[in-house]
Amino acid sequence: MIAEKSRVKNLSTRYLRFYKQGVNVILFLFMAGFLYYEFNTIEKVRPSMVFWPIYYGYFLYLWWKVNQHVYHVEFDQEFMYLAQKQQDVLIPLENIKDINLISIGGVYKVELYAKELFGDTFYFKPSLLYPFNHKRKEALVDLLWANIEKAKTQKQHFQANALHS
Repeated sequence: MIAEKSRVKNLSTRYLRFYKQGVNVILFLFMAGFLYYEFNTIEKVRPSMVFWPIYYGYFLYLWWKVNQHVYHVEFDQEFMYLAQKQQDVLIPLENIKDINLISIGGVYKVELYAKELFGDTFYFKPSLLYPFNHKRKEALVDLLWANIEKAKTQKQHFQANALHS
């Protein structure tokens, strides 16, 4: 008897491109507005004012860097599928170390045991309206966790002539 393959479930919002481009526009406008305000309303230059753009710029850079690693993610009982521009990446569920919510806006961070093409961490956003529909989206993440735990307990089958490292 052949085990029935599970249906692929979508973890990411369908408006992911809009989200990623929108965050870039917001970051650019925020930094431009901050610099405009700082340099046009200065009456007296203080030495500490030189570092303000650096502080804000650093945090905006971190936000932008995380935003670059937000991907479209799907999963089934065996694999997680990451859609990238050139190719899709297939990640076995046994390779997933941890999944955590890192922002109130609903961005999840996935950590891997072994590095993939993009590194050992990536992010996904389940919904643009995350705080309002968090129960439904967290139920999908819980289902993913159940599939990960199930995949880690199953014995892996290798071909007899497979090369082992």
